[in-house]
Amino acid sequence: MSHFSAVLLVLLAGTMWAASGTAAQHFYTQSVHIPIELTQVRLFLSSALFFLLAWWSGGLRRGVRSLRRSPRLLVHLSIHGILGIMIVQFSYFMGIAEGDAAATTVIGYTSPAMMILYLAVRWRRLPSAAETGTVVVAVAGVFLLVTGGDVGRLSVPMACIVWSLISGATFTFAMIYPVHLLRLFDRFFLLAVCMLIGGIALLPMTQVIVDVGSFFTAETWLDLLVIIGLGTIVAFFAFNLGLRWLSPEETAITATIEPVASVLFAWLVFDTHFAALQIVGVVLVIAAILTPNLLRKWEHT
Repeated sequence: MSHFSAVLLVLLAGTMWAASGTAAQHFYTQSVHIPIELTQVRLFLSSALFFLLAWWSGGLRRGVRSLRRSPRLLVHLSIHGILGIMIVQFSYFMGIAEGDAAATTVIGYTSPAMMILYLAVRWRRLPSAAETGTVVVAVAGVFLLVTGGDVGRLSVPMACIVWSLISGATFTFAMIYPVHLLRLFDRFFLLAVCMLIGGIALLPMTQVIVDVGSFFTAETWLDLLVIIGLGTIVAFFAFNLGLRWLSPEETAITATIEPVASVLFAWLVFDTHFAALQIVGVVLVIAAILTPNLLRKWEHT
């Protein structure tokens, strides 16, 4: 595969993730179902499709064999399934329900800054000047987005901000924790099992999966196709395929299409308008994502 094709695949993944957020926002206007129910249905249905992909790739047999050899790995899979997948998805959908997809996506993309702070604490070292700048720029960007520059008011509901930050924090966990699991399991098998565990973990709160047909109405089937088919299966498949041919820095830079696309979809679909300072805030958050990855890329060239 050419480098250009790999970039296009990651761009496709980021765009599909953004589209799934916009579809979720539209879904809430057409359905009585709530975020926790949408989360469970997405996890169970996506899990089933990822099991098929794991079977197709040969990862299913290898994964089952690994679990038979070491059943304790289920504990690690459960931790990732609940904290690194289910809570990420649930908090993301809650942020959209409380605010909108564009704000939730942009605020959630402060996760690189959260990663820098976590690593500084974990390794008991001060962040570098570039890392400190990244955190400051990300915080400034979110501040402008949610206030529009007016400290006395919020342009984005507080509940949306909180849930978006939770989504960003748990996404940071999802980037760190499963590294050892990725060495042991096929990516499709890992996603299939962890999504299944995440869906099961929600059963004490909702059993809507037994009435999954109520989700698919004339008004919502296209939303669910985008959320589950495009925003989960196609996006993860394209992202993982592109990841094989790009460096982590190139992948991170290319994936910043998601907050850009999310803002664009909000304008196209919902006619959402942002004040000038809010747009500056969005640009600052994107800059905070790009800067450290660009610096690492230049260091390697």
